[in-house]
Amino acid sequence: MGQLKDICITELEGDAPVDVVEILVKPGETVEVDQPLATLETDKALVEFPSPHAGLVGKIHVQPGDQMVQGDALLALELAALAPDAEPSTLEEAKPPELHESTQSSESVPAPPGTIPRAYASPAMYRYARELGVSLERVQGSGRGLRVLKEDIEQHVRTRLQSSSAPSASAPAPLPDFSKYGDTEEEPLTRIQRLTAENLLSAWQSIPHVTHFERADVTALEAYRTQLAEEAKSQGLRLTPPIFVIKALAGALAEFPRFNASYDAANGCIVLKKFFHIGIAVDTPHGLLVPVLRDVDKKTLAEVAVEVADLGQRARERKLRPDEMGGASMTVTSLGHIGGQAFTPIINPPEVAILGLSRMIVRTGSSPQEASRQNFLPLSLSYDHRVINGAEAARFCLHLKVILEDIWKLVLG
Repeated sequence: MGQLKDICITELEGDAPVDVVEILVKPGETVEVDQPLATLETDKALVEFPSPHAGLVGKIHVQPGDQMVQGDALLALELAALAPDAEPSTLEEAKPPELHESTQSSESVPAPPGTIPRAYASPAMYRYARELGVSLERVQGSGRGLRVLKEDIEQHVRTRLQSSSAPSASAPAPLPDFSKYGDTEEEPLTRIQRLTAENLLSAWQSIPHVTHFERADVTALEAYRTQLAEEAKSQGLRLTPPIFVIKALAGALAEFPRFNASYDAANGCIVLKKFFHIGIAVDTPHGLLVPVLRDVDKKTLAEVAVEVADLGQRARERKLRPDEMGGASMTVTSLGHIGGQAFTPIINPPEVAILGLSRMIVRTGSSPQEASRQNFLPLSLSYDHRVINGAEAARFCLHLKVILEDIWKLVLG
């Protein structure tokens, strides 16, 4: 009989509890390394928790509907016996450390009292975290298997410094009793709605927002889009105006690198990014989600359309992975399918700008010779005034406008 081991929930972002949505294995079932054991609902998405070991499932400690936090035991697993000739160094690299055990090596950072698990990181990263006074168990890893990297530790330090320097929000004032005026009903916020509200308030209070408004004459773009509509539809594609804007935005970011940046208050610098990832704000029944489309500069319009549709659908179904919701250069949010002429979108930190799209404006006129029709796309660019000044924002919008108005510049790059 192999060693019996409790498999504990690890690698969660923060200390907030998560909901158990579904148990994906049964007692007596054999599982492999990285095989999903359960589906959990976090603040951002539904995620599958993988098995760190191979073995035989024993007792399952939770059921759907329960809540769990870092370090809670999910199930017991009878570990598969290791081959006697397996090399220890290879085995250690192949699987995460036993995060739920209370014993720690001399290289590890002492964990706070309680059940916070040991982080998945190399001894060098534990030493680096100790030098900075960081509890590695609090750091969200971005490496393979969510391994904590040096960049993760540094980003954690920056975030903590920024949050500690921000003015503390006072407790919200209680509302009056509206029931004395008539019937009322309380509608609880979803987890995502609560998180979105907190993030938007923090962004609005900590970033000096300015919004620049512009209109692009997309008459030629609309004619080209209409021309491709039938062919695209036959291939299952929807070439909506935001698809063209996302592609054009990658070109504008390459020309104006300060818009593809983050403000590092902790180190007194601006971090310029060399990649072009565009966040896409998606309105879902559960709240606002922002999946990220990677390497837009390397993709065709058709590829952008396919990936935008896929990300949007999975966002509405709450099937996005955590690694699909971070690292954007800039976010695009569109109200064009609803209405409005302009609005002030709130920046999604740590980005320094966000682009809003409103409903297309159609102008028609007539002359004795022929009727004319023009299409104008309203653009609303909110930017962080600590990083970008008004003149730079005006030039950026003008450059984006030129790309959108010259369809061949957009198509041919």
